[in-house]
Amino acid sequence: MTDYSDANPAVREPDFNGVGEQDAARVCDASLAAEDLPPADELTFEEKLAALNRTVMRHPLNREILYKTLAFCETERPLREAEDFIAALPQFNLATQNQYYLLTSLVKAHGLELVERDETGEPVTAAQKEGLTEDEVDDLVAAISFKTTEVGAYFVEYNRPQARLVDLLSLDPGRADTYRELLEYVAAEARPYRDIEAFLDGCPALQTVIDGRPETMQPSVFVDKLERAGALVWKDGWTLTEEGREFLEDLKVHGQA
Repeated sequence: MTDYSDANPAVREPDFNGVGEQDAARVCDASLAAEDLPPADELTFEEKLAALNRTVMRHPLNREILYKTLAFCETERPLREAEDFIAALPQFNLATQNQYYLLTSLVKAHGLELVERDETGEPVTAAQKEGLTEDEVDDLVAAISFKTTEVGAYFVEYNRPQARLVDLLSLDPGRADTYRELLEYVAAEARPYRDIEAFLDGCPALQTVIDGRPETMQPSVFVDKLERAGALVWKDGWTLTEEGREFLEDLKVHGQA
């Protein structure tokens, strides 16, 4: 994914304090207090985008989960549906946080909007909550849902796996064939890392020069870059994601694999 963290030197660090375990266990009648939400109108689009990028890229084990959550919530999703979607992702087995924390981190980073609704399904406005106690607000808010913001939608479109994979191969054309061969190798069946090591052993693409000295890269570099591009996922071995499989099929159609 493209790193926007330096897009604007005035970008403020987002709040990563998140929520506690008790908050994470709250059911659909939960709501975030207004003071927990980010001051969105104080930031430019570029600053919000930079904050969202930092949140998504902050931890590699959460990265693809957060991206997929943004894409999933382009249609408004109730809390339980969003949490179930995240829990079903193969990447979630290695996630460092629970579903609710991941969702609210995207809210704080301007990628998701938290939508509060009353018993009739109508949105609850700030004006309706003005002057109410915390208990009264809890009574008013019957359900919460999540909807991708304009910033989040831009991030999703810009970082679609197809685009990331095209960038990966075009930016390193000398190793493009090796990336394609590795995609084909794991397409046949899930592969443990030791099999990938053996598959790439002696491959010229592993050779590089660092500070004028010849060096041999680890095969994990190729795995990591394909995972970052959204093509590989660990499911009892390294295998293709749906997007990785589609990309490989496109290469075959165009005679490039």
